[in-house]
Amino acid sequence: MTSIEEHYCKEPYKFPFNKFYQPGSGNGKHILIVGESPAENGWRKSGKAFYDIEDKILASGKRLNLLLFEFGLSVETCGFTELAKCFVGKNRKALFNCSKGCWSIFLKQLGFEDYELIILLGVQTLTVFNKLSNLNLKIGRLSKAILNDKEYYLLPIYHPSPINPYGFKRNHLIFEKQDIKQLLRQG
Repeated sequence: MTSIEEHYCKEPYKFPFNKFYQPGSGNGKHILIVGESPAENGWRKSGKAFYDIEDKILASGKRLNLLLFEFGLSVETCGFTELAKCFVGKNRKALFNCSKGCWSIFLKQLGFEDYELIILLGVQTLTVFNKLSNLNLKIGRLSKAILNDKEYYLLPIYHPSPINPYGFKRNHLIFEKQDIKQLLRQG
């Protein structure tokens, strides 16, 4: 059975800004991880990023934690949000328009904490982010850009989903770069 889509992009001013937003804490207070949209069985239902309703960590969260562990970080300590606050299910064509409609929410969430590093999860998230921000970021390449009158480091990585067979190995190589290691350890 397919879930019904949920759209918040038509009236973003009515959206509760703390929904689908997890602030960073401890060592992860300076990092915001950004996904594309809420997963059907993730925090859309559980209210907790990377966890299901039985409080079991999802496979993508486990793989991301494997990358972050060396730096004293985890999906629980880093900030997290989605570009699109809408649940689009299998309707991938709706992702850009939903993200565009939710862009103002994302920018407001950026200002909730003093983030320095934004990690973008996956090629699709990067593609949408580049269009909305008028940037030309590349997977694995650390860049600086100004959003909301503040300069951020931006790091697009491959999505940590197990569906992406080479993503973990490629992300591991990205996290081995000295400048990235330094930023991740700043906590």
